[in-house]
Amino acid sequence: MNELNEMTVDELQSYFSDFHKDYYGFRPRGVYTPAEWQNREVLIKAINAIHDDFDARKATPEGRESLRAEGWRIDESEFV
Repeated sequence: MNELNEMTVDELQSYFSDFHKDYYGFRPRGVYTPAEWQNREVLIKAINAIHDDFDARKATPEGRESLRAEGWRIDESEFV
């Protein structure tokens, strides 16, 4: 995601924390050291890991159904 490269560290922290909470149900408190939490590359890698997991789940009908069960909106016409 090119847009991640344009974000400040504060914006990346906020985006990651919110996305992590949306995806896993909790904020990533205590998972990263203070130095890691200030590191752009660590944050971008963590964000991309969630996106990759999401995309992998979207790739199968079962995964899409599990995402829907968790409250995500998945348009099935995208996969026909």
